[in-house]
Amino acid sequence: MTRGRLAAGLREHRVALLLAALAALRVFLFSSAFPFFTNVDEQKHVDTVMKYSRGYLPRPGSDAYEPETGSLLAIYGSPEYLLAEAERAGTPEPAWKQPTAAMLARIERSERFLAARANKEAYQPPVYYATAGAWMALGRALGIQGGYLLYWVRALNPIATFALVLASALFLRRLAPHDSFLYLGVPVLLCVFPQDSVYYVTRDAFSPLLGALCFYFALDLARDPDRGTAWFAGVGGLAAAASLAKFTNVAVLPVLAVATLFARRGGSRPAPGRGLAVMWGVALVPLAFWLVRNQLLFGDPTATALKVERLGWERKPISEWLDHPLFSFEGAGFFLRELVPTFWRGELAWHQRTLVSPAADGFYQLTTALFLGLAGVGLWRGRDPAQRRIDASAALMLVASVGILALLSLLYRFTESSNPPAGRPFFVQGRLISVAMAPFLLLYLRGIEVATSPLPPAARRVAAWACVAIAVGVIGASELRLSAPVFASEYNWFHLP
Repeated sequence: MTRGRLAAGLREHRVALLLAALAALRVFLFSSAFPFFTNVDEQKHVDTVMKYSRGYLPRPGSDAYEPETGSLLAIYGSPEYLLAEAERAGTPEPAWKQPTAAMLARIERSERFLAARANKEAYQPPVYYATAGAWMALGRALGIQGGYLLYWVRALNPIATFALVLASALFLRRLAPHDSFLYLGVPVLLCVFPQDSVYYVTRDAFSPLLGALCFYFALDLARDPDRGTAWFAGVGGLAAAASLAKFTNVAVLPVLAVATLFARRGGSRPAPGRGLAVMWGVALVPLAFWLVRNQLLFGDPTATALKVERLGWERKPISEWLDHPLFSFEGAGFFLRELVPTFWRGELAWHQRTLVSPAADGFYQLTTALFLGLAGVGLWRGRDPAQRRIDASAALMLVASVGILALLSLLYRFTESSNPPAGRPFFVQGRLISVAMAPFLLLYLRGIEVATSPLPPAARRVAAWACVAIAVGVIGASELRLSAPVFASEYNWFHLP
């Protein structure tokens, strides 16, 4: 390697570290600004983390809320998520500022309220909850308590984001060493990506990292299958971890299938059957074990039957699936139009209003349709086998993720008061498929490359980075404007006693 290339590599590694640090700082600031407990069932996730911190494993009848959850909800729970905008001036001061008698009465009411309810998340897959539970136990051992312990659990999210951005920069540089727009552009967009599920305690928080790592490792294996058994086991382990963090993350498995096909015929020699068997064994055995365990304990492999019942949903027979509006042009269009903005920004609300910018949502919808469409054109016409392999794997993972949400939409009959409601029977919560965040951004950038390809080489690079700069500007302006009232909340980390 020449001295010039070595210096360029060092600069790019510093840029990658800087982007990862900025991404972690952004997530830390926003997760510190949002008070507990957000409108996206955060109290359920915190309670499940608390259970795992004490050695919990799901079993029938173990879904009662922890008494400590009621206390934390009473003391640190902000009413600002539920109070209407007109009631903002009447927001009560935090419980820790109120007289002791008033605070104790509030705790008693909260504990009594939760005692009559079951935690619908208590039986869900364990990877996030077990990791966050161990992290919470460490915080307790360090003497962290109360509201600071809650924010300590959220502090896992900046760490995961740092790893996501850094891994994206390093792996994409290895996978596409001559495409600096790709291996720097994906980390840049990940640095500012506004999906708010990384701002609070939720099992969706690990999905972007686990999905990206599985995607990158599988692609690296497909590119260079001359690996030891440990590498194959590592790829399988990442797939198992992703699937057992959230069942919708099984969208990573088709990428493993593609990697298997390429590994069987790539490299200086085909990948050994033993290595591939180890990969698939490590990927599927833990998932199968958990599904069988659920079947034996709950009579349901996903242990979601109780959750579905409590939500008021009802399983539909297959014979009724084709009656779903998803199979109409209007219904499919609605599904995609609603899914795209929530995939970008999430679902957090403030004073009963989802934090939405119509202009930003329009930008997300327009550019996603345009650049993903152009990425498809580039994939169809592309001649570079390595590039086609990367793009095809990204497209497969994204399509599989969206397909899982479409399938879930077909499975149930909803009521008018449920979420989703009967009038709009679609799962359009983009956080559910944030496992595909890195592959999505890879295709988004590939579409920008195709859009700017008719320009002269010098202008092409400037125009492509200008598109990224516009996206960063729209995201930043929207996030700052929408979240400004949140940073002023008296209930957040900045105001804890």
